[in-house]
Amino acid sequence: MRLEALLPRAVAGLSLALLAGAAPAWEADRSLAPWQRTAAPAQRSTAVEPLEWERRLRAADRMGPVPLRSADAALLAAARASRWEEALRLVKTGQAAANARDESGGHTLVLAARAGQDELVRELLKRGADIDRVNDDGFNALGAAAFAARRSTVRLLLLAGADPQRQGASGQTALHLAAMGGQLNVMEELLRLKVDIEGLNRQRESALDVAANAGQQEAMSLLIDAGADANRAGRR
Repeated sequence: MRLEALLPRAVAGLSLALLAGAAPAWEADRSLAPWQRTAAPAQRSTAVEPLEWERRLRAADRMGPVPLRSADAALLAAARASRWEEALRLVKTGQAAANARDESGGHTLVLAARAGQDELVRELLKRGADIDRVNDDGFNALGAAAFAARRSTVRLLLLAGADPQRQGASGQTALHLAAMGGQLNVMEELLRLKVDIEGLNRQRESALDVAANAGQQEAMSLLIDAGADANRAGRR
């Protein structure tokens, strides 16, 4: 599969009524999910053959990193330094590729999602950014937004097709990460969009297990009120 390929996901339980109640910016976009299905794939930052990034990542001592164009390097540098207006300009003008990654695997979409930069996130997705790509710190965009309590970004990513069950490098889903950090607003958004409340992480723990282990009592109460099975907690 090409690195630019999109991995759209259908969010369970999503309805027209939900879309109608979204923020005005969403109405202007007519939601990002159709955009993802019809947008042309983003161009690679360099003329290298498919999957060379993975090969170079596995053999960095022999092959080295995938080279970046100057504009792609500038985009990642701007995102890492929180220069969001510069990053947005580079993407909007088409100078930088939406899926550009540096030698460590840094991905602009994840950096923008963590910072709650919804306009940049939306623009990256429109231009073909891989919505479920894991960043060099082990987070995908949805997980990073959830852990950082970026509710509007979480909603944006879910409506655009992010997979709520996708685990990051730590084996946690977005709901697990939100429960771990006691991010109640984000948890409410995830549950409103019908994510699997009993879904398990790589350690076979539910979000309720994770909230209990982290001592997040309010998160535990929210999950139980939403239907989490307290009798199964810690017994999977």
